Amino acid sequence: MKRQNTRYFTGEEKAKFLRFLEKRRDARRAEMLYKLMFATGLRLQETVNLNVGDVQGRDLIAIIGKGDKLREIPLSKAIQQRIERFLIWKKRKGEGLAPEAPLFISRKKKGRLLKRAVQWDLNRWVRRAGLEGKYSPHALRHTVGFELMRKTRNIRQVQEFLGHSSIMTTQIYTHVTKEELRHCAELLSL
Repeated sequence: MKRQNTRYFTGEEKAKFLRFLEKRRDARRAEMLYKLMFATGLRLQETVNLNVGDVQGRDLIAIIGKGDKLREIPLSKAIQQRIERFLIWKKRKGEGLAPEAPLFISRKKKGRLLKRAVQWDLNRWVRRAGLEGKYSPHALRHTVGFELMRKTRNIRQVQEFLGHSSIMTTQIYTHVTKEELRHCAELLSL
């Protein structure tokens, strides 16, 4: 869906995409990567820079993000459980679980997963899941912003969660949907 030139996944698109990945045995890494991004609002660079020790047994992720600012992102119980299952899967695949080992490695196990590979991979999985259009990895972060704004109605919470230094940046998530406008119309009495 396109709003204010900001591409993001609608609730239905997100659900369809994640259900598709969950059914695929060859999508374990992709499933974890995208679920983690949907659960945290991490930027792509922050995600590919994660090491096993950054998430293993933790209830929050400490990130040095944009502008070299430290931000702590709480992890829901659900994503913590998914991380633990993913680490078991990594171990079975023979991938390193040392604290300094990359959380996500390339398909050919040649090192840390690169940003460009994630961009290519996302488009491939989106297409295979039957979704229309192209999505950048940043669309997952936008999805988090829109979803949190819709559910909390608190721009300051969304700003802090996403690590925006300016509330002006967060304002892109405050748009009004057609459904909300329709609800407004129904509130008016004649």
